[in-house]
Amino acid sequence: MSQYRKGYLFEKKTHSKVADLISAHKELKFYGIESRGSKGAADIVFGLYNKKNEKRIWVGVQCKRGYVSKPEKAREIKSAMENFGMIMFYSTPFKEKKTEIEFHPDFEKWLEAWVQDLK
Repeated sequence: MSQYRKGYLFEKKTHSKVADLISAHKELKFYGIESRGSKGAADIVFGLYNKKNEKRIWVGVQCKRGYVSKPEKAREIKSAMENFGMIMFYSTPFKEKKTEIEFHPDFEKWLEAWVQDLK
């Protein structure tokens, strides 16, 4: 299987995982956009809308099957916010179990906090 195909499948798996996490919150509506082969800030962008507090936000996910250092992730996350006003997360295969997905920073924790913010 080609590297492109492996990357494509990992992006699809990440999109599905994020969609599942968001779908668990009935007060949220969302739309996910995948940008294949892009050199942009994010491989997948999700627009979220909270029906309860009427807040909207754009969230980006950069999918990487290989190793990315924490300082590099931090630079990319900061750059996405400064250049595009986008909250950014990295998705990588979980070290101990490659079939699982790990997010940096913790997407599920961030999502819970964003949903609960009733301001």
